[in-house]
Amino acid sequence: MEYYVNLPGDRFLDPGPWAAEMEAAGWDGVCASDHFWVTSHAYPHVFVTATQMACATRRVGITTSFCNNLFRSPVEFAQGALSLQQAAAGRFEAGLGAGWAEAEMRAIGLPYPPPGERISRYIEAMLVAGQLIRTGQCDLEGDHYSIHISGDDVIGPRVTVPPLLVGSAGGPRGIREITPLVDRIEIKASSRSTRGGQIDLAVMATVTEDEVRQNVDRVRAISDSIPVGIFILTAAGDSDTVRGMKQMMGNGFLGNFMGHPDDVARSLESLSGLGIDRVQLTEFAPGSHRALATSLLAS
Repeated sequence: MEYYVNLPGDRFLDPGPWAAEMEAAGWDGVCASDHFWVTSHAYPHVFVTATQMACATRRVGITTSFCNNLFRSPVEFAQGALSLQQAAAGRFEAGLGAGWAEAEMRAIGLPYPPPGERISRYIEAMLVAGQLIRTGQCDLEGDHYSIHISGDDVIGPRVTVPPLLVGSAGGPRGIREITPLVDRIEIKASSRSTRGGQIDLAVMATVTEDEVRQNVDRVRAISDSIPVGIFILTAAGDSDTVRGMKQMMGNGFLGNFMGHPDDVARSLESLSGLGIDRVQLTEFAPGSHRALATSLLAS
């Protein structure tokens, strides 16, 4: 099992030193998320952040978790991915997601498409990004994108080995249509909780293990060899904050990743039994990565 950790809000001003600390602690990879803000956290730019991480490390994998397809063209995403692969000396994986936060889109004056259009746009964008990352060119006339880069035109930088392309999906259509286009698929266990354009913790508390297992089975029905990861919000420790978050999740599946670090570590390790080989850990409670390091990385 691989464990990637996502840059926490209290380290947004020093992603390079944080990534170096995570590498020294023994984590397999580090991630940068793509938002303008979430609650009180003002996010740094995803490509700049990931580049700082790449330049401060030598071993760990670097990935975007996930670039928001609603913010930018898939052409810009592909160019950024190739540049990051160069900066990371081949350690970068290009994660592209559909986007979900309505408030950000409304605030910056961009349209927030309904769910069906968001996934359709995402599928087309992944087609574009995949062609550009692998060949530097793309010829696609779709419902949402008209991209014609051919002949002498090519995006760069040209890299010897293109970055792997990673998709994020939580529903049947997303899994069915994104899986064939990517090199790795990440199951978003909490996807039902963000379909309304914001995080709904009550819905998150209802996620079951059977749902996750069913989504892995959907992936395996398409490909029996593609690597499968999962996005997990974690609250690990022995504080009142952690206990409150675990209580909020009740008996739901995602509550297994909140609580004492040893218990959370066992729950994370058990995910391999579902056919998952990588966990992307985002802190739901500050200090969770540090609390988990001893229990998880020493096992």
